[in-house]
Amino acid sequence: MQQLSEETELFEYLANSGENSASELEVLGATIRALTAELSLITNKTIIIHLVGQMERTTDAGQLDVLRKTLELVVGLTPDDPEI
Repeated sequence: MQQLSEETELFEYLANSGENSASELEVLGATIRALTAELSLITNKTIIIHLVGQMERTTDAGQLDVLRKTLELVVGLTPDDPEI
């Protein structure tokens, strides 16, 4: 059974917005595929944690910039937690 989720919608939104580079979309797609292989439920939080982990491990300045921009896109489109 294929999972349709907010993350799929997030990816489609970014892909169709025309404002993002192919590099950020490639990183986001790879992140979603990697998380899908590991988890049954993917949330924006798991995407953010995965991207931060990748940023901590990379030494390539260009890749770090792409990861940072991707993280900014995801965080910018992630709704705030509901107030308690």
